[in-house]
Amino acid sequence: MRTLLVVVLVAAGLWGGYWFVGARAVEHGVTDWFASQGSGPLQVSQSGVDVQGFPNRFDLTVTQPRIVDEVSGTGWTAPFAQVFAMTWKPWHLIATLPQEQMLILPGQDVVVTSTLVQGSVVMVPGTDLVLDRTTVVGDGLALRSTAGWEISATSARFATRRAPDDALAHEIGVELTTVQPDAAFRMALQGQSDLPEQIDRLRLDAWVDLSAPVDRHVGETRPAIEAVKLREALLSWGDLVISGRGEVVPAPDGRADGRIEIRVENWRKMVPVMVAAGLITPQVTETVTRAMQLLAEQDGTPDVLDVPLVFQQGRMTLGPIPLGPAPSCADVTGSRGGPCWTCRNADGLRDSRPIRAPAWFRRCRRRPSVRGASSGCNRPTPIARARSTG
Repeated sequence: MRTLLVVVLVAAGLWGGYWFVGARAVEHGVTDWFASQGSGPLQVSQSGVDVQGFPNRFDLTVTQPRIVDEVSGTGWTAPFAQVFAMTWKPWHLIATLPQEQMLILPGQDVVVTSTLVQGSVVMVPGTDLVLDRTTVVGDGLALRSTAGWEISATSARFATRRAPDDALAHEIGVELTTVQPDAAFRMALQGQSDLPEQIDRLRLDAWVDLSAPVDRHVGETRPAIEAVKLREALLSWGDLVISGRGEVVPAPDGRADGRIEIRVENWRKMVPVMVAAGLITPQVTETVTRAMQLLAEQDGTPDVLDVPLVFQQGRMTLGPIPLGPAPSCADVTGSRGGPCWTCRNADGLRDSRPIRAPAWFRRCRRRPSVRGASSGCNRPTPIARARSTG
């Protein structure tokens, strides 16, 4: 009995010592990281770092974190951020964010409010800490910009999963429900359409190829998106259903190149939406309607429109309708493989022609689109997997 007591006391002492060593390592690591970023383009700050959770958890709280990339003009700040990990599996992190935080974008700040935002990150055990999968869940989301626009969603789900057969590929799933567009957009649509004020569902399922693994070396390797296979993009809005599948990749000149097959059910309801969004002018409504009707009747389905969105030789077309220059797929540093900023044309200038980004969103100076690559598969999407595992 005495021997057992000694063993228990020794084990408890070792475990307690492990926690104190680990907690100090976490605290010093986070503090040193914030301190080491001062000379680079990434400007970061915080007002306090604390680790609690003895003896079975590492509960990290960073007070007033602020992270801003001066090159891109983007950043994030919040009153606090909390990250939790069990002591016996520190490669599995669970994060909780406050009900109000701020995104910093070029020319505007966006306040994000919510009733709940939580996420988890699971890495492959090892010294490189390669990202395996992520899940982010948000409820009661609302985005309010200093540029004057505001959108909201009842719920949002984001999930990624490393491809089992490709270390540089990740599956990505995004889903938003009950999305309320900006008031200015709804006002422009009022009286022109019988669509409900709220979009029922937005969903994205994609496969992304990266130039380097997402691990603890991302600051040096800076993984870039090299290709994306759009397996499904879906917008469900009353009777209007828009879906798309396809591939878009960066051409040698950095512009988007590829093809997305788009299907629109009850396509006539899309025309006033295009007018309200500023994609076409009211003067060409009849012309666009007749063109879409001819395309729909070719397949013998007058209410369903199947049309390709093509990016080719620096130009962008929707079926036979020219939309102007293809978006550039060069990132803010000018390197190929970065995100596509579609609020600017291929020359890097704002496009002032009638076919353009929605008026309420043009206040934001950039907006990402997708690019494509490998074939799809029958594995569950990250969103479906996140639901099944909780």
